[in-house]
Amino acid sequence: MDPEAHITAALDFLRLADIPVAQRNRLLRSELLWCAAAHAVKAVAKQQGWRNQSHGDLFQVVGRLARNPGNTRVIYWFNQASRLHRNMYEGEMDGQAITMAQGQVRRLVRRLAALVV
Repeated sequence: MDPEAHITAALDFLRLADIPVAQRNRLLRSELLWCAAAHAVKAVAKQQGWRNQSHGDLFQVVGRLARNPGNTRVIYWFNQASRLHRNMYEGEMDGQAITMAQGQVRRLVRRLAALVV
């Protein structure tokens, strides 16, 4: 996939997280939000020619991005997305926590989408 396709996928996953069936299923909603974040990070990585084949690679990309003064919050936002991914397996977050994390994922996707030309 090219960077633009990853951004399109990220935005699609964000929209899917808002549909009623996802709103009622905390595990599904969590994973959809993780997918949105992961695709947004992959978009920037692909654009920059950075490795992006594993979860570890995605964290490396986020770390590189956060070195730029305007992007320091991306680490926090991506960590929230990672927490959602873990929640898909563990089911430890309640609906309110997921909603709060969803806002962080939205910020991450918007910020990274702006970086993709």
